[in-house]
Amino acid sequence: MRTRGQSFADLLIGPERYVDAMLTGIARDPEAENFVRRVADLSSIDSYVLFDRNGNEVFRSRSERYEWLLRDRPGGVSMGDKLSASTVSRPGAWEVVSDDGESNPSVIMPLIRDGRTIGYLSVVADMIAERYHYQSTLARTYALVIAIVLAATIVPFILFHLRRRKIAEADERIRFLADHDSLTQLLNRRRMQEACDQLLFKLRATREELAYLYVDLDDLAEINDRCGQARGDEILRIVARRLAASLEDEDLVARVGPDDFAIVRRRVTDRRLVGEFARRLSEAVGEPVEIDGHKIVPKISIGCAFAPDHGRTHSELVKHAEIAHFHHKADRQGPLVFFEPQMDEVMHRRRYVEAQIKRAVENDGFELFYQPLVRGADGSLVGFEALARLRDEKGVLIPPSEFVPIAEARGYVKAMGSWVIQEATRQIAQWPAPLFVAVNLSAVQFVDGDLVAIIRSALDAAGIDGERLEVEVVESLMLERSTAILDQLFALKQLGISVDMDDFGTGYSSLGYLWRFPFDKLKVDQSFMQALENGEPNVKEIVATIVSLAHQMKMKVTTEGVETEEQAHFLASLGCDQLQGYFFGKPLPARETAEKFLVGYRRNDRFGKGPRAAAAVRRIA
Repeated sequence: MRTRGQSFADLLIGPERYVDAMLTGIARDPEAENFVRRVADLSSIDSYVLFDRNGNEVFRSRSERYEWLLRDRPGGVSMGDKLSASTVSRPGAWEVVSDDGESNPSVIMPLIRDGRTIGYLSVVADMIAERYHYQSTLARTYALVIAIVLAATIVPFILFHLRRRKIAEADERIRFLADHDSLTQLLNRRRMQEACDQLLFKLRATREELAYLYVDLDDLAEINDRCGQARGDEILRIVARRLAASLEDEDLVARVGPDDFAIVRRRVTDRRLVGEFARRLSEAVGEPVEIDGHKIVPKISIGCAFAPDHGRTHSELVKHAEIAHFHHKADRQGPLVFFEPQMDEVMHRRRYVEAQIKRAVENDGFELFYQPLVRGADGSLVGFEALARLRDEKGVLIPPSEFVPIAEARGYVKAMGSWVIQEATRQIAQWPAPLFVAVNLSAVQFVDGDLVAIIRSALDAAGIDGERLEVEVVESLMLERSTAILDQLFALKQLGISVDMDDFGTGYSSLGYLWRFPFDKLKVDQSFMQALENGEPNVKEIVATIVSLAHQMKMKVTTEGVETEEQAHFLASLGCDQLQGYFFGKPLPARETAEKFLVGYRRNDRFGKGPRAAAAVRRIA
């Protein structure tokens, strides 16, 4: 305001002497007053007042008091105002600014020319725009300062807390991963053991009973082979969710192996309730799952051990529940199997046999025994069935009914089966043609698709044709009905190999397979001969029907389990092509087989009269 007032004063007392016209009314330029007014308007000077050197008002550009009546009157107006004596008496150059912060400010100053005061000037300026600009600038400045302060304090505070939250989330995730299985989100083995140890420690005081259930998902490897690893993982996740949904709040569930789960059930008051709980688990898990066109029905095996009766530590409970689970997997009686002390001995035996199987696989420790097959019409020797045998460390034979299921369960069947094929073809090559050898094939040997190559390699190594080898498959393989299995069977036939269906008549749908699969021979199960010996009704008619059916379909028939001359003559009367059983000879090692059946071998030998008496000395059985 001082600057604006001084600039206006300099204009008035300048060389043009505009002030003289206003103080005295005499001017060289008649338009001087108009010029000064225009300058004042351009300078946003709302009004100005001139006083003579005595302080008396002589010129006012407009009247604020009677603004509605007198406004910008030419020649100005005078309201008769007068400066105070104290103002007039102030020496030298000075400026007094008046500003109440609301109305327009004003400034009063002396007009000095050549060192002499010629009058006084009061200027009222229109400072509304400047005042608003100043206030808005000040407000923006304050806002900026506040923002800077907030940015310097609150933002780091927020970032700090965000970082703390992320660290907390990361720690929580790390703890979760440390305690849970990443695939199923269930507890892992370590966390399950810790929780179980805590519960077992409390049992000493609470005296409650705790049930530990070992749950195994059956046939996961087969699901992975058929549908892929990703689909197998999805089945695991589904089974895990179904198990967790079947539990109560206090129960614990964990994944303790690739396809194994563990459930801890507290406060067991009645063991029958655990059986009902297991049945609900099996029903929940067994709901069909549709994945990529494959309908899968998950099945589980459950073994249960109770604390403290069956163990006071986690390791004991796991061991005994796992043993019970193996028994349930074997017999499938009921929804689960409870552990019993004698099972421990059975499990010890199982582990011992498994060790012998592993040793035999790694060191070619299996043996082949050969049981003769004779022609039904005349009893002449036509071939042998090769049967795998296993001895323990003391040289005692382990029954096939014991070691074969264990080999299947532990994944040794393919290695064992490949060895049987190689050894059987090698041995039959040393015996006279056209004798053949028959080997049993497992469904596992078809999974990888390399069975035909393995057999072809064995034939080439032995230097024999495919006609001297027969392969026997069981009904469980037929359940697959897959193109891959059919292709392999047809490829075997192209090698000249005979494809036989073993144990015919024992399955619930055996007849449905005859038209689809390329069978050359049916092997009637030995149970029919046992039923015939026991006098069961209609057995003869059923066997006769099977023989007739096979012949109608251009297939040969072999009957197993022939133990009496009467059975042999009966089957010969039906036209049964081949016979096999103890009546003709028991399975023997290769050397004994050659000594007993092949010395002086003649293709037209017959079993004739008195076969039992002659069996020990005759050259064929």
